[in-house]
Amino acid sequence: MTTTRTLVIGFISASLICIPIYQWIMHQNFSIFPLGWAASGLTYMAVFFHEIGHTLAAWYYGYLTLPMFDFQHGGGFAYSITDKTLLILICIWGGILYGIYILRHHKIIALNLICLLLFNIATFQNENWRSSVIDFMGPAFESLIAAFLLFRALFNLAPRRNFERVLNAIFGFGLIFRIFIDSYGLINNQIHRLIYYTQKGSHGFGDFDKIADRFHMLTFETVVYAWTGLTLLCLITPFILKIYVKDAEDLL
Repeated sequence: MTTTRTLVIGFISASLICIPIYQWIMHQNFSIFPLGWAASGLTYMAVFFHEIGHTLAAWYYGYLTLPMFDFQHGGGFAYSITDKTLLILICIWGGILYGIYILRHHKIIALNLICLLLFNIATFQNENWRSSVIDFMGPAFESLIAAFLLFRALFNLAPRRNFERVLNAIFGFGLIFRIFIDSYGLINNQIHRLIYYTQKGSHGFGDFDKIADRFHMLTFETVVYAWTGLTLLCLITPFILKIYVKDAEDLL
């Protein structure tokens, strides 16, 4: 199957799947079958990667953390078993240094690992920065996974070829469209904004609310726009790479 056909199928399918998501976010009603089931699956996929993002960021700062679904309030939760632990943090630093060493010939990867290490060292002692990175990486990881899936679809990296390649395009576009709809609803729909603010039976528990509360120069809307901007970047970057790079191995 050609790249163009794969992308067209993915784009159209993702657009249809996101119709119930738009209905829920903007009008608080939800289609059941068949699109509603597909939209629910996409939503739980987003929740899964969202909590993985929180979990990876928490481990990055030395917290022993496990991701889980929240069947009481909906969504998910990344549960930190311990507070920040120096031993875990040292292991993270050691792992990154080892990665830099063994991947030293892959300059782009090694440079990114160096940046990760330096950023960790610069921010791990600042609670506001540390907590905000952990909070933001939940929604940010949804965007990054979407970019990864689109990258696999564009460069035909799916082991099962056509079927898996199309699924990568559907889920890649779908996650991005869902984020755009969610972002638009958070800024322009007061009911959706209130639902977000009162999630988990609390007030201001949402990731963006907590980040905005920590930094007085930020507003809730600014943080949402940052998420939207990251997602837009994740949408266009795989296509830019496809234009200028013939083979994925050339990126290494």
